[in-house]
Amino acid sequence: MQAYSVNQAAVAMVKDAIARSDEFQIKAWQAECGSTMVDMGLTCPGSWKAGQVFVEAGFGGMGKATYGRFDIGAFTVPTIDVWVDHPVLAVVASQAGCWELGKGELAMIGSGPARAVALADRWAGHGYRDTEATEVVVQIQTTKVPSDELCLEVAKLCNVSPEKVYVVFAPTACLVGAIQVASRTVEQVMIKLFLHGFDIHSVKTGYGTAPVAPLVHDEIEMMGRANDALFYGATTVLYADAPDEAIEPIVKRLCFDVNSGEYWGTPFAGIFKSFGSNWFNVPDLIDSPAKVIINSLQTGRSFLGGQINNEVLSRSYFGVSLPK
Repeated sequence: MQAYSVNQAAVAMVKDAIARSDEFQIKAWQAECGSTMVDMGLTCPGSWKAGQVFVEAGFGGMGKATYGRFDIGAFTVPTIDVWVDHPVLAVVASQAGCWELGKGELAMIGSGPARAVALADRWAGHGYRDTEATEVVVQIQTTKVPSDELCLEVAKLCNVSPEKVYVVFAPTACLVGAIQVASRTVEQVMIKLFLHGFDIHSVKTGYGTAPVAPLVHDEIEMMGRANDALFYGATTVLYADAPDEAIEPIVKRLCFDVNSGEYWGTPFAGIFKSFGSNWFNVPDLIDSPAKVIINSLQTGRSFLGGQINNEVLSRSYFGVSLPK
C-alpha cells in the first residue's frame, strides 16, 4: 500500500466539505501563514455530515462511517459505526490521536493523515509512510483556533509549504467532537493490541460502534461523556489472520471492565479530574475499550472480552440510575 496516499484521499474529502460549507454548517478560511483552517464546531454548529467527513478523512479513505442507535434503559442515543479496511494504515498510521504539537500549555494533540508523513509520534508508521502526499490533513480536538505556529510546525515536519496544510478542528463539546471521539473504537483496540505484543498486521479488517454522547457545553464534562462512550459503551469486532492461541489469552486483557480495579464503574469525568484533567496522567488500563470480539480467520472461532455498562452510561448521560 506504499503507493496509496491517505492524505490525498483526506484532502479530497475536506475540499468537498469546504465547497459545501453551508450545507455542512462549517467554516473555512485561510490563516495568515496560508494554511486552510476548517472549523467543524468551535464557532459553528457542525453537522452529522461534517462528523462523517471528520471520521472518514481521519481514516485516509480506508474506512466508512455510518450512524445507528443505542438504547440505554428508556433512552435512545445515536451511534457512530465505523467499518475499517487495512486497520494498521487507517487507524494506527493515520487516525490515532497521539501527535503532540507545540509545548506546555499551548500544546495540542494532532491526529489524522499528516501523521503518516511526519512520522513524529510513537504510533506513526508501522511499515507505512505516505510518500505521495503533496497536501496534508491534520485534525485537532481543541477549544481554541489552532495557531499559525502549529500550522508551521505541521508544514515543517511534513516537508510541505504552509499553504498545503489543512487543519480540521472541533472541541469535544459539539456534535462533531462527540462523533469523532466515539469513532475511535477500532483505533483504541489496535493500540491496545500493539501494547500487549500482538501482531497488529494480522488484523485485516475491523468494525466498531459506540454511542454519540448527549451534548453539554462544558468541555470537561463533555470529555467525560464522550469517553464514557468508549470505556463503557463501545463494541469493537476485529478479524485477524492469527491462531486461537494468539488471540484467546489476550482478548480478556484488553478491556476496561469489572476486573479493572477501583475506577471501573465511575463516569470518566470524575476519573479525569482525579488525574488532574491531564490525559497523559490517565493509566493505560483505564484508557481501554469496553467490549472486544476478535475472530480468527484461521479457525473461524470468535473470542470475547469485556462488557457494556449501561448503568454508568445512564448516570453519565442522563443523571439517573437504571431500574433494578
